[in-house]
Amino acid sequence: MAQTKHLSGDLDGARDVYERIARAKPDHVESLVMLASIAYRQGRDAEGRTSLAKAIDLSRAIVQRNGDDMRSRAALVNLLLAQERQGEAEALVAGLILPLNPMRANPEEFNARRDAGIARGLPTLIISTLPKSASESIWNKLTNGLGLAQCYISLGLFPECCLVPSRVKEAAKGGVAIKEHIGPSEHNIATLHNAGVERLIVHHRDPRQAALSWAHFARDDVAKRIMGPLWRKIVPPAQVLAGDLPRLLDWCIDRYLPHQIEFLAKWRAVAAQPKPPLAVQFMSFESFIRDPEDYFDRALAFYDIPKSAFAADAKAETVHLRKGETDEWRGVFTQAQRDRAWALIPPDMAEAFGWEP
Repeated sequence: MAQTKHLSGDLDGARDVYERIARAKPDHVESLVMLASIAYRQGRDAEGRTSLAKAIDLSRAIVQRNGDDMRSRAALVNLLLAQERQGEAEALVAGLILPLNPMRANPEEFNARRDAGIARGLPTLIISTLPKSASESIWNKLTNGLGLAQCYISLGLFPECCLVPSRVKEAAKGGVAIKEHIGPSEHNIATLHNAGVERLIVHHRDPRQAALSWAHFARDDVAKRIMGPLWRKIVPPAQVLAGDLPRLLDWCIDRYLPHQIEFLAKWRAVAAQPKPPLAVQFMSFESFIRDPEDYFDRALAFYDIPKSAFAADAKAETVHLRKGETDEWRGVFTQAQRDRAWALIPPDMAEAFGWEP
């Protein structure tokens, strides 16, 4: 009942029911998490932090009592990642056994596509992507064109995506395509290497345009999701979301854009190593817009997949594509915002990716 109200936007009604549950069952973790989510969404951040801290303590106690409760362990990992407690999350995820998380298919369809892909000798494709770069739609086209299954292998959200070793090991057998916001943390790189993953595409977009798209997406989508408001690092405060677009853009430029830069800088550092732990190919939204056929040709070549294996005319769902423009930010940012955003971008990165003032 509470979740129905929550999803419909009746936050006060949902809060009332969650509070009734919490009074009747004080150790009901999910109600505490939802109360934290609503508190953040309504601008009561201190209350949200208190509820979330209590939920984490209760979750940890449950996991300590029952180490085989993988659902509770996974939920705790997510809460820790939302709180930027990466080290604690990684320690827990090491013993987490989860099946692959199929996307856009039921388990039977997923297994059939995956088995067919393996039988055709198709490898595991992994695209680590900057959010709001049209990667979802590109992923759909690539996987449908190759007949691969789609799945997720991590927990958390950008920039705290944490790979689940059991999932990565299973996915590495082939026949699947994965699109996530995987940062090159020591844990993630080691997990990929230990599973035998040899290559990965990093898909990106001019971070100024991605920040603008994130501003709209955060306000109109993520902040309204049940769990979204818990991710304080990337979801603006309630008062910012309730304000005008220039104020929201200020927040995204000052608080969100630096995470994009760090994400790409770390992947560039991995690729620049004399003996990198895996091969990295950088590909961009802008190049996809200019020449989609060449984009897919490069992706196929990187994975040693013949062009004949890809059905370029395959139907694919377009997802989360707001406008698909490359430089909308030029007409939306103020001069001060343009200057501030440009100052955050390292000159060598701008030159490498062709970004201009």
